[in-house]
Amino acid sequence: MKLKYVLLLVFSGLMINSFAQKHITKSGNIEIFSQTPLFTIEGVNKKVASILNTETGDIVASTLMRSFKFEEALVEEHFNENYAESHKFPKSTFKGKITDYKKIDFTKDGTHTITIEGKLLIHGATNYVKEQGVLTIKDGNISAKTQFNVSLKAFEIQVEKAYEKAIKDEIELKIHFDFKPYTK
Repeated sequence: MKLKYVLLLVFSGLMINSFAQKHITKSGNIEIFSQTPLFTIEGVNKKVASILNTETGDIVASTLMRSFKFEEALVEEHFNENYAESHKFPKSTFKGKITDYKKIDFTKDGTHTITIEGKLLIHGATNYVKEQGVLTIKDGNISAKTQFNVSLKAFEIQVEKAYEKAIKDEIELKIHFDFKPYTK
């Protein structure tokens, strides 16, 4: 009888420990920005889901392209229909790793410069990315931020002929996730 309780306690401890390694957000934030001579392209997506495993450094993120919101309805329509082609390519994902996660004590408050690398899928095309970011730990919660440019051509996004000279190939992405410890 006592053996059952001991095994139950050990198993429960292992389960709690494995969940404590995962942090999650369902409201991550991605901003896109590009300045052109004709107009400014600014969109925000506040519905990005992401999981960070602090034990392995693995990080995954996923969002629906239609979740990007723009100040001007016409820009949002063009983004979804002509560029992102959200009807054909509804999701964007990232699967990667914080390569220098071992140098971070995730149990202590602090701010760390990190390197993130992995595969980014946009518009049906996957490209390898390696970027710097900042990870902040405070009271058991983790905030992660990064900013980098992506090439429209690299992700096979076609620009309408009328705007070829006006729209830059590079779009700036700003990403911010506020993770909370995962609990069932």
